[in-house]
Amino acid sequence: MKTLVYCFRQLKEIEDKILEVLSASEGNILEDETGVQILSSSKALANEISEKQAVAEETEKKIDAARMGYRPVAVHSSVLFFSIADLANIEPMYQYSLMWFINLFITSIENSEKSEVLQTR
Repeated sequence: MKTLVYCFRQLKEIEDKILEVLSASEGNILEDETGVQILSSSKALANEISEKQAVAEETEKKIDAARMGYRPVAVHSSVLFFSIADLANIEPMYQYSLMWFINLFITSIENSEKSEVLQTR
């Protein structure tokens, strides 16, 4: 992400240079060597940014897919937590802390059958 921000900053600087060269140039811009160099460097940077954006979008899709795989567990865990928390409304003796629930959750993960397949886990 930092590289994209850096690239966008560079692109902004190059755009500013292009505008400066265009406003200062007299006659044909193609005869100004500095202008041509700035234009070619901006094109290369724009291509680099496009490639990095494509990679970032692909990575974002993979992260979203992985995150959505854990959604059923999150829903089940939240239902379980609020059910346990509501037990105190039935009988004050059943008061459990968040730390107790976290320990219960960690223990259940440690005792569960290990698997590489997310659905089996």
